[in-house]
Amino acid sequence: GAMRVATGMEGLHYVLHAPQGDTYADLLFTMIERRDRRPPVTYTTFSARDLGGDTAELFKTAARGAYDRFQPQAMIVGASCTGSLIQDDPGGLARALNLPIPVVTVDLPAYQRKENWGAAETFYQLVRALAGPSAPAPGTERADRPTNARPCCNLLGPTALGFRHRDDITEITLLLTKLGIDVNVTAPMGATPADIARLGNADFNVVLYPEIAGQAASWLQRTFGQPFTRTIPIGVSATREFV
Repeated sequence: GAMRVATGMEGLHYVLHAPQGDTYADLLFTMIERRDRRPPVTYTTFSARDLGGDTAELFKTAARGAYDRFQPQAMIVGASCTGSLIQDDPGGLARALNLPIPVVTVDLPAYQRKENWGAAETFYQLVRALAGPSAPAPGTERADRPTNARPCCNLLGPTALGFRHRDDITEITLLLTKLGIDVNVTAPMGATPADIARLGNADFNVVLYPEIAGQAASWLQRTFGQPFTRTIPIGVSATREFV
């Protein structure tokens, strides 16, 4: 789930504390989705012989190397299901590196939760970390938009490896444009960390996939006062109700 969010975005890198063999997830994107490049993920790929040494240092080396090589705008760090068993605390280790970019920790209990929860939690943590600093103080309201400005919204939820997500973005964007509504940001797919920071500029949010974006949309509503749609525009009747 976290990898679906990271792969759909631009300028974001995922450092995953994982043993040899847990890199199989690459196949989901390069073979099933037929992407022309591998996901933006760096694995520590520790082996059995490393368990007798300092696996935490392996993670720090991998995180530092990923930043030097890819120069991302932001980074997310976490552990795979097996990697979580050695309890190396990827978030704390990454913060100790003092990288000059936002580093977001995703704690995903892979033995207890499923893929959509992982994608939703990852997107939610990214939105909180990257859009949060620009949030208005409690009790204040967002600045009013110019009276002659077209209303605008964010499209939330599409990710990599999502069924027809790219087609849905195209169709719903066209539909909103015909209704006189601009799209501020589409996220996670196609968005950069800088785009995530601009989510608060929209008037409302269109939640295309609540199983992924529902939690983030609720936080944006509490933080920025942005309402969000609850009708999914799939099928004729639902699309009419959405409009």
